[in-house]
Amino acid sequence: NKATYQDMQSKLMAMGYGRNVVIGEPRSKMQSGTIAIIPLEGEYDEAVLDAPREVHRLNLRMYRNWLDEPQEEVEFALDAFRADIMEDIAGDFELGGNVAYLIPDQFVWNYDEAEVGDTLYRVINLVIAYRVDDRATFVA
Repeated sequence: NKATYQDMQSKLMAMGYGRNVVIGEPRSKMQSGTIAIIPLEGEYDEAVLDAPREVHRLNLRMYRNWLDEPQEEVEFALDAFRADIMEDIAGDFELGGNVAYLIPDQFVWNYDEAEVGDTLYRVINLVIAYRVDDRATFVA
C-alpha cells in the first residue's frame, strides 16, 4: 500500500492540489485545502487459485478553514474536489502500486467538521475502494 498512497499523493499534487497532500490524519495546524490520504479498512473477500483477493478502502479528506473563508466558497470548493476525483475515477484514474482496479459503486462521500489545533475546518470525506492486484507479491 505504501506505493499506492505515494502514487495517489503525487497524482493529487499533479491535479493542482499542491504541497497540501499528506498521508495519514493531520495532527497539527495546516493550510486550508489540505488533503489527507487516510487508510480505513479492508477485507479478504474471495480467492482465485493460489491468491487472496483483497478490497482496501481509504478516505480522501479535504479540509477547508470554516471561519476564514466565505461560507459558500468553502462548500463550492469541497464539492469541486469531489467532482474532480469522481471524473478521474470514471475516466483514467491510476492509483499505481498494487491496485488492480477501483470499485466505483463503493465510492461514497459525506461532509463533516473537524478541529485541528485551534482551527475549525469543514471537511469532505471521499471513501474510495479498490481491488488489490492478486498477482502482487511481497518483496523483502
